[in-house]
Amino acid sequence: MSSSRFRQLLVLPCLLSACICQPLFAETVEARLPTGTFATAEFRAGKPDLPAVLLIHGFMQTRDFPTVSRLADGLANAGYTTLSPTLSLGISRRASSLPCEAVHRHTQEQDVAEITFWVNWLARRKPGSVVIVGHSYGSLQSLIYAVGKPAPTLRRVIAFSLVDTERQSDPRTVAAMLSDAKKRIARGETQLVSYPLGYCKQYVSTPQSFLSYARWNRPDILRLSRQSKVPLEVIMGGSDDRMGEDWPEKLRSAGNRVQVIAGANHFFDAEHEFDMLDLTVSLLKSSEKKN
Repeated sequence: MSSSRFRQLLVLPCLLSACICQPLFAETVEARLPTGTFATAEFRAGKPDLPAVLLIHGFMQTRDFPTVSRLADGLANAGYTTLSPTLSLGISRRASSLPCEAVHRHTQEQDVAEITFWVNWLARRKPGSVVIVGHSYGSLQSLIYAVGKPAPTLRRVIAFSLVDTERQSDPRTVAAMLSDAKKRIARGETQLVSYPLGYCKQYVSTPQSFLSYARWNRPDILRLSRQSKVPLEVIMGGSDDRMGEDWPEKLRSAGNRVQVIAGANHFFDAEHEFDMLDLTVSLLKSSEKKN
């Protein structure tokens, strides 16, 4: 039996036991956003001398998405304060992922504004440093926040499975869709359109909503990574091919620290959730030493 597998067998009962007790100290919080929408998050208080961790889920998902919820559980059990919001997407108390065929009026800018809101909320609840951990498209949104006007308490962004909207279409088709959306916006149109976006074959939205997400591409991500006001750590799965095999090397060429977990897919599930947790804790400890 490999040492890695042996460690997993030892840790798993502990994690299962801790998860049973989790609701005893997990607090669901609700806050009214400046837009008037009510948003919710799960807060777990940890040790005061450790940094707080804000976890951001992927595109149209919720805080209950397994990749982020398992990581939140593990970090809380390790003593870290965690805050896991569900980005509202314009829906008060949203508790489920949105289907592609739903009417989407939310924008990328609103998502990033909500990250700003929750960072500030966390700063009031738990003084000290903050680290943002994002998954998939949540990593991009976290990076956008770190490039703008991040809170002075933000120490690092850990980006798992950093992607754009995963467009698989012919680039000429993408260019045509972006051009059409821009023309509609210029004409003041708000009627619904339907384009492929990310994993959605038909993303039903306003032109403004579509363009706010679809306009971000790989060169934009590389540019943003060079402009981040805090250290950026990118973690990719060795079996995650959504951005192409050369994506980790392109990120490194842009000056980023990139680590690849061999065999892991886009979601770091199965045995790779342990690697995901171990690496996150290691990076958090590194952040503590620099403070």
